[in-house]
Amino acid sequence: MSKKKTILTRIARFLPMILIMAAIFAFSAMPGEESGNASGSIVKVVVEVVEKVSHEAVTEDRTETIHFVIRKIAHFTEFMILGMTAVLAFYNKGRKWLYNFLLPAVVSAVYAMSDEFHQMFVADRGPSVRDVCIDSTGALTGAVIILLAVHFHYVKRNSQQL
Repeated sequence: MSKKKTILTRIARFLPMILIMAAIFAFSAMPGEESGNASGSIVKVVVEVVEKVSHEAVTEDRTETIHFVIRKIAHFTEFMILGMTAVLAFYNKGRKWLYNFLLPAVVSAVYAMSDEFHQMFVADRGPSVRDVCIDSTGALTGAVIILLAVHFHYVKRNSQQL
């Protein structure tokens, strides 16, 4: 393989991870009110659905709880995608699980910490240890999903060769 092709392959492997990191950074750069409004539109839809299904008005407390849960699901999901793309970026079939799982997990967890640090400098936002835990759990989940998919792909492929 030529040196140019090798460099392009590496860029292609890392680009999805870098794009997800950029998206997370952009979301974290949104001031608190703007961020709340963005998730608020989703909350409105969920509240409407809950009211239609239950035939009762949703209280302000319940709306706040729904908003909180949606924001935490968003944290988990964006970092789950980061964990998936990190595994794909760093994965090497010849390396042990430690490299294929631990390195992407650490990169994602460190990015989660840096994301919360970044929020210290954004209006009406602040760092949260709980969010780092949610983010890291999402990244670990994404990493496990990809590694299991890769494992089962190779198991299936090897069993078909027998």
